[in-house]
Amino acid sequence: MVERFNATFVPQLAKLQDQESNNWDEFLPAVVFAYNTGQHFTTGYSPFKLQYGQDPKLPPDQPPKTVS
Repeated sequence: MVERFNATFVPQLAKLQDQESNNWDEFLPAVVFAYNTGQHFTTGYSPFKLQYGQDPKLPPDQPPKTVS
């Protein structure tokens, strides 16, 4: 499981860092968020949904129209 995470995680960070490779830490939150909210092929669910039992509330999502 860790090997699969690293195989996905490392290339994403490599695409975002600068040529000196010294700013990769600035992109960690965004890459982890993308990984955790993305649907995985094997399970068909995102890690967020598996852990919390609901889809994540993303910034472009509309707020609910009714209060429950």
